[in-house]
Amino acid sequence: MPTTIHPPEKTLRRQIRQQRAALPQHEQQALSRQIARNLYAQRTFRNARHIALYLPVRGEADPRLLRQWGLPRQRFYLPVLSPLKDSRLWFVRWDEKTRFRMNRFRIPEPYPRHRHRRPARWLDLVVTPLLAFDTLGTRWGMGGGFYDRTFAFKQRRTTMQRPSLTGFAYAFQQREKLVRQTWDVPLNAAATDASFFEFKH
Repeated sequence: MPTTIHPPEKTLRRQIRQQRAALPQHEQQALSRQIARNLYAQRTFRNARHIALYLPVRGEADPRLLRQWGLPRQRFYLPVLSPLKDSRLWFVRWDEKTRFRMNRFRIPEPYPRHRHRRPARWLDLVVTPLLAFDTLGTRWGMGGGFYDRTFAFKQRRTTMQRPSLTGFAYAFQQREKLVRQTWDVPLNAAATDASFFEFKH
């Protein structure tokens, strides 16, 4: 999977990162709460039993309230860098007993225990971090390709509905049209502080 980023894309990525990082913490919290409300109101969330979230870094919108608001039957998971070093993600159960460590990107993650792991294709909803998304569901991540590799099976099997990949972002991270590479796995939906979007593929 090539990682070359062309100059116009590189400039846009830098601008969005700077805009996100410039948000005061109280504004990050208020906007994240509104994003969480907009997602919580959807059947996509209410009907899901196995839900993956993420821990925010560098000003990312914070989805952790969704776990606090979770229904009794819902189970939550966090991404973990695969110990197999295949540039994919594992998803490990997140509960009161979860123990954390710092991964090589200095991001907290649960210890990758096999018995607490749920395969990506068996999740119902994956709330994904992102840098930008567009009106067609194209998602720009941080450039590592971890989510694209992990969920590549959704492109190979067009009838597979599960899991729903749902972006979690500030409204200013939405763009009209982004460049989509052949390996990019599009979003099924996205929640922002302004609205909720569903994409047809």
